[in-house]
Amino acid sequence: MVQVSRQLVVRKEVPIDNAADFIGSVDVALAEHYCNIKNFEKGLALFKETFPHLLDSKREYAMNKYINYALQHAQALSQEKKWAEAIEIYREVMRLNGFPISVYKHIGICMKSIGNADLAIKFLKKFEEISPDKEDVYIYLADITYTDIKDNLKAIEYYEKALIKNKNNFSIYNMLGHLYSTHHQDKYKDKQIEYLTKAFELQPNNRIVVKNLAYVLGKFDEVQRADEMYAKLMYLNPTHADLHSYGAYLVKHLRFAEGFKFLQHRFQKEDLQTVAFPALLLSKKKRWNIKVDIAGKHILAHFEQGFGDSIMFVRFVHELKQRCAKVSIVVQTSLVSLFKASKLDVDIYTEADIPQINYDYYIPFMDLPIVCETRPDTIPCAKGYLSVPKAKINSYRKEHINDNDKFKIGIAYEGTLASKETDRDIPLHFLYPLMKMPNVEVYSFQVDDLTRQMDRIPPDCELIRLGKTFKSWEDTAAAMKCMDLMITTDNGVMNLAGALGVKTFGLFNTITEWRWFKTDGEDIAWYKSIKPFQCPTSKAWDVPVKKVIEEVEKLRCKKIAKDIKKGIKISNEKEE
Repeated sequence: MVQVSRQLVVRKEVPIDNAADFIGSVDVALAEHYCNIKNFEKGLALFKETFPHLLDSKREYAMNKYINYALQHAQALSQEKKWAEAIEIYREVMRLNGFPISVYKHIGICMKSIGNADLAIKFLKKFEEISPDKEDVYIYLADITYTDIKDNLKAIEYYEKALIKNKNNFSIYNMLGHLYSTHHQDKYKDKQIEYLTKAFELQPNNRIVVKNLAYVLGKFDEVQRADEMYAKLMYLNPTHADLHSYGAYLVKHLRFAEGFKFLQHRFQKEDLQTVAFPALLLSKKKRWNIKVDIAGKHILAHFEQGFGDSIMFVRFVHELKQRCAKVSIVVQTSLVSLFKASKLDVDIYTEADIPQINYDYYIPFMDLPIVCETRPDTIPCAKGYLSVPKAKINSYRKEHINDNDKFKIGIAYEGTLASKETDRDIPLHFLYPLMKMPNVEVYSFQVDDLTRQMDRIPPDCELIRLGKTFKSWEDTAAAMKCMDLMITTDNGVMNLAGALGVKTFGLFNTITEWRWFKTDGEDIAWYKSIKPFQCPTSKAWDVPVKKVIEEVEKLRCKKIAKDIKKGIKISNEKEE
């Protein structure tokens, strides 16, 4: 019998601390592996489980690894536009001691992307405060300040700081040129042109850069260079908005024939969702074009947007009637009574009537200069073409106008939202001196006090509100005929005053809307009864108002002299 010996197996215990150390090393290695194969969620979770069990020497290593992988994951999420998920990762990194300061920047960028501008700026400014290499954050701060906060001046400051380390970034130069142009208007001309020229040198075939440079050059009447830029723009796949802008430039610089044709792109502009054109004008059915002969046709001339445009361009119906068999017009309801009273000798309708009108072609009002082949020196009816029955004027005067010998001035200081966007409005306080003049009465023609400025007039200024009495534009016209003078900015009221031939002082900012190519001398070309008074620099309204006050004083004295002379004559007649 063979004896088999049994070997005694002895279990040797390993100290628990050493075991934990080995397990921790395995966990860290696995966490790294998962992160390396882009399974970040599993890898990062394993890292976080491991931290409490690691020795100090291993913990620092693991935390550094965790932070690096977490930042990689967050960056990947950002590239996939998963901004909120990226913020969650960055937030976890911020819970660790010694996290990289770049996290402030990354969270700020993500916050901007989810629409939280305030937090975006808070984090980006923190990064700016503590980072030794902060220039790259200025671009983000500038973008947010411009797009979200709408603070153009601060955006300019950040973009100019960003140039320190981004001297070949055409986008920054383009934004600076654009911001200087829109915010400062006529000021800093050299900077506007310099920045946009630099952007053009870096990106000569960038459509937006070329368009911006062309616009600024045109604004400052650098016509030769502007023509060159607009010519280049035509080869860069211009948008309808670009072509419309070119049309405005051409009209402003007296090239009506070409300019009004380009302005036809207004109906196809890419931002039409913010514009409310009448439905018919967006249809090509029965739309007139330059190849169509309108002789013997029934033409329907249709209003476009604002009341001012309708009032301005209805002047062309007289010439239009000579070119076709019949003319009908479609206008806003509140203009119907005024246009009918003016005896335009055309059928007048509103939009609701269109289905019942049997016409051959329709023409938008602003295309009428094309049909009539209008030039700057052949603008029709510049002395006036609208009228109000005397009975209407007398009735209005009796009911709403003070019966005295004071010099009566009607004012309109602001228009629609569009006028605010183009700096056409004058703050009412600039007109306070008018209200303090002796033997002068000032009447407000503002229907809507959009900015509630009339509620803040000081006690020593008197302003009579007529706007609340206007039920139609015919009422407004009757009120104007009761005034000795109208003083108004570029708005519908100014157009009505000119169309009525009422003596008017027109207040214009330095940069005017495209149609006002003449803002010096005794009239503004489109209206002979409107004398222009223009700011020497953007919004320097005190300068033209001072001249207006001087002119008003002369007119007031003439009226007094005329009234005295009239009184003497009446007295003599009575004695006889």
